[in-house]
Amino acid sequence: MMSAAPATQPTLCTLHIWPSRWNLPSIDPTCVAAVFYLQLTIPGKFEVVECTNPDVSPSGKLPFLTHGHAAVSSLPAIISFVSSLAKSTTSSGARDLDASLSTPQKAKRTAWCSHVEAQIGNLVAYSFYSLNDNFWNLTNPVMASMLPIPQRYYVPGRIREMHRPRLEAAGLWTQLASELQKDSFGKRQKKVDPKDEYARAFERDKVSAQAKASFALYANLLNEQKFFFGERPTTLDIYLASHILLLLDPPFPDQLMRITLEVSYPKLVEHARHVQSEVSQIPPYLIAPTQKQSLLSLIPRPLSNPLRTQKKQLDETDLQFRRMRWTWFALAFGGVAIYVTRLCMNVAIVKANRRARRVQTTGAEEEDEMEVMDDEGDDEGEDETEVVDDEEGSEKGAQDRDD
Repeated sequence: MMSAAPATQPTLCTLHIWPSRWNLPSIDPTCVAAVFYLQLTIPGKFEVVECTNPDVSPSGKLPFLTHGHAAVSSLPAIISFVSSLAKSTTSSGARDLDASLSTPQKAKRTAWCSHVEAQIGNLVAYSFYSLNDNFWNLTNPVMASMLPIPQRYYVPGRIREMHRPRLEAAGLWTQLASELQKDSFGKRQKKVDPKDEYARAFERDKVSAQAKASFALYANLLNEQKFFFGERPTTLDIYLASHILLLLDPPFPDQLMRITLEVSYPKLVEHARHVQSEVSQIPPYLIAPTQKQSLLSLIPRPLSNPLRTQKKQLDETDLQFRRMRWTWFALAFGGVAIYVTRLCMNVAIVKANRRARRVQTTGAEEEDEMEVMDDEGDDEGEDETEVVDDEEGSEKGAQDRDD
């Protein structure tokens, strides 16, 4: 379902999502839901761009949709935008999946979609980011393979930390994840203490009970129906299926969620496969070439963004990350400057030493020459003195003979 369509196919919208893996459109549940929704509402009228830089989005998060000069971020906003296209013009070819729902049903749909994103979304985040075996053996390597250097060394950890407050509030952040220390390259620095086995078993039981409570709600709501509101999938079906598929298909080392679904809630598994089958029957969408990242992508983007529709409110995590990124650049440039300065100083010292040795050698040669000249002058003086003495002695001897 993700093969490239012919290049001549007309494109109405461009959807930016996290890259695909495990025969799914993306590694993110909201991105999977966005692809499913567009496939069912505007098939053949959009293209997909696989992106690994959320900073290009108006909200700093993926997915986001561009249509002409408009940019729409967050899944509810994308759904609202496509629904407005279906209502405003017939030439767009868009259709509203929830057009047949009554007003009370639409209210229930909205409430249940929010519940899916919160509760089932927590379970997906738990499987990807909270469990150490899953994060270090699946999530981190997969994300690192998508990212260029040096982002692959810190972006997966940054995303994990962004999910941590949400999982802690939901009681899904494991104690082992907090205690196990790792270096910046993801290597473990200490082994797990065997006495933590009981703590981990207790945490797994607690998480399993919480997951079963959430799954049971949707199994009862679905009852014996193929979809929640009839024989055709709606927005709620897409929301739930996109999350369930990311609990089933990735090859997690820890298969807690998959086992819970397949053993206790096969109706939810069947429902997710029905939605996936409905989408797979539609001709594949166009996949745009992956955008190559340059060194400029490492520099924080300016405050003015042409795709920004409103001022972005940064949370504390984003602010901390930007401070750390600027600190990293400052340290990098500072280190280069210090290295160049020390190198110049060493070169200057070497030149000064050579100059001093040259001057010292020249001075020593001049002293040697002066000593030689002094020695020659002394020898000549002594010879002249001896000659004068000999002449005076000869004259004195001649006077004595005359007397």
